[in-house]
Amino acid sequence: MCIVSALNCIYYNLIVAYTIYFLFKSFAAKLPWADCKNSWNSDMCLPSSANITEFYNPDLFNGYPLCDASKGITIACTPQSVLRSSTLEFWENHVLGLSDGLDNFGTPQLHLVIALFVAWILVAGCLVKGIQSTGKVVYFTATFPYLVLTILLVRGVTLPGATDGLKFLFTPTWSRLAEAKVWSSAASQVFYSLGSGFGGLLTMASYNKFNNNSQRDAVIVGLMDTFTSFYGGLVIFSILGFMAHERGVAVNQVASSGSGLAFIAYPEAVARMPQVPPLWSCLFFFMLMVLGIDSMFTTLETIITAFMDEMPRFRKWKLHMTIGLCVVLFLLGLPMTCNGGQYLLTLLNEYAAGLSLLFISLFEVIVICWVYGFRRFFRDIKSMLGAEPNYYWRICWMGLTPITILFVIIFSCVQYEAPTYGKYNYTTGGIALGWLSLMASVICIPIYMIFRFCRSYDGNILKTLKRINTSTDDWGPALEEDKEKRRRLDVPDDDPEDVSEDNSTNSSGSSPSNVSDRSSIIVPEKEQIEAITDTVYDDSIARSNPAVNYALRLKSLESTF
Repeated sequence: MCIVSALNCIYYNLIVAYTIYFLFKSFAAKLPWADCKNSWNSDMCLPSSANITEFYNPDLFNGYPLCDASKGITIACTPQSVLRSSTLEFWENHVLGLSDGLDNFGTPQLHLVIALFVAWILVAGCLVKGIQSTGKVVYFTATFPYLVLTILLVRGVTLPGATDGLKFLFTPTWSRLAEAKVWSSAASQVFYSLGSGFGGLLTMASYNKFNNNSQRDAVIVGLMDTFTSFYGGLVIFSILGFMAHERGVAVNQVASSGSGLAFIAYPEAVARMPQVPPLWSCLFFFMLMVLGIDSMFTTLETIITAFMDEMPRFRKWKLHMTIGLCVVLFLLGLPMTCNGGQYLLTLLNEYAAGLSLLFISLFEVIVICWVYGFRRFFRDIKSMLGAEPNYYWRICWMGLTPITILFVIIFSCVQYEAPTYGKYNYTTGGIALGWLSLMASVICIPIYMIFRFCRSYDGNILKTLKRINTSTDDWGPALEEDKEKRRRLDVPDDDPEDVSEDNSTNSSGSSPSNVSDRSSIIVPEKEQIEAITDTVYDDSIARSNPAVNYALRLKSLESTF
């Protein structure tokens, strides 16, 4: 999770930098991408406010090199195939300075370097005081976007053509369900918007009280994510319907995704608005910047918290660690400010935070439910909430969720298609780089499994596997009173092999004894308790010896009171 979060931070903050640069450019009397009178525009530039059919000039098209029939070129020379919108040229020619591919990577562009530096300054400022400052910032970053979305929705639905965009949103194309790309993109979007697989939810939840109602929070987060996606869709597609109306084309010809939607389609729609385009542009890009920073400091906090938990001696230098991590990630993001950086960003977005999230989540749910044990997991939840999860959660965790994730992974691999950026097709080296970014996080899971096994191997493979997949006696909540609450819920292990053969039957050969029946346990004297608990013993022996286990609990109770 830390590796996939780090990779995500590297390229995601560059997207925040894009929004900062667009926001800066929006503070003008006239938006710079609204016309074709700039140094970065070409002869085939179409102003954002113009209609394609009205702008059509036969003499201009006949003089265009690709339309010269005398040279034997058979390309269909239509306005849509030749003209380039002023917004697209602002994005590719000015903001990105886009090259023709990864082979022509170019050099860092100063305006993007400065914007990226400002983005990291904002993120570091939100994390400088740890979770205390983060919690206060969230009150603004989590609520302000809803205000802006509401303003944009009211404006969007009042524009001509908005109903066409909304009809397009709610009209399903059932044939697309047979495409693996649709399923993988949908799954990645759900995981991305919810933060599943990144560790951000786990990190923030770890700061809650032990008895916090996490089940209620999980339901609220899921419902709010669905509502926000739906609400944002209304805003976007009402604007896309307006764009299609203004261009005189179908909605599917203006609809796009990713950077094409945020930095091409929507800016063009804003430029076409009749009243105060810069105001709507400022609102939109400020909202995107706030959302991006909100996601960034949550993802970055995941890395910092994980490092501090593994190495608590560095907690007194957390401020220095935070600043140092921001500096390192800023330097790692500099290559994507080059002319070919967008091609690299697209690779990382497709691979590093795509299928890798599905693999990580699949391993996570399998390990928790089928290695750690779903009954142990349910008892953990009961110790926190007072009741075990209902059958809905059990069905999802134990079967439905891993099966669904596995189906999406297999379906995506069977119908795998190499990513593209516009008309650019990635070379074999570029695709290999993408797969390496995916494996960078996923490969850590089997590597650590092998490392853990080799470190604990004692000559018996089965016993070693059993030992390294069994929780130790000190596993549990941090506070002693919460640990005791968890111990009261302990029952014999789910695996019958966890109970030794010596205790499986009594001396008369009768049915197996109940280990939890303390009346059958000989309670040691106080001196014996001290001797037992001060002795280093094997974990498997402690679990199979009820007297030792009971002595440990008595020792814990004495220390509590």
